[in-house]
Amino acid sequence: MTEIKTRTFVDEDWKARVQREKEEARQKVPAASTSAAPDSKESGASPDAPDSKASSNPLFEGLVNMLATQAMYCLGMLGAQGQGQVVVNLEQAKEAIDIIVMLRDKTKGNLSADETTVLNETLAELQRLFAARVQQAQAQAMQQAGIDPQNLRGTPPQ
Repeated sequence: MTEIKTRTFVDEDWKARVQREKEEARQKVPAASTSAAPDSKESGASPDAPDSKASSNPLFEGLVNMLATQAMYCLGMLGAQGQGQVVVNLEQAKEAIDIIVMLRDKTKGNLSADETTVLNETLAELQRLFAARVQQAQAQAMQQAGIDPQNLRGTPPQ
């Protein structure tokens, strides 16, 4: 049998590159903030205060989308490529949704209007999908137990 050797290539330069990019970003920020600073000081707004007119941060939306994707995968709405079947894990889906709820609660008052909208709409849709999946699971469990979910009153079929 032929022995296959694998090589691991570690890019040690990435740390230096990231540090350099951070330094360049810091140098750009003071130049941009000095021109905007007089306006914010005159209006009395602090630079750390949330601005309801500001656009949403793409990193925040990315975080919400990442958590939503995880929840949708656990709800069986998304499947892994190459797999014919989906896996439903309601406990993990609930946990991902609970994390989004916690994120909403902890960031309340610190988000732009767009960020709040994205967060609330994503959460509402995930909660709707979760409730539908729970109902499906309950109906399936009843059928497996020999109970007809459509005939819960026990009336004889006609």
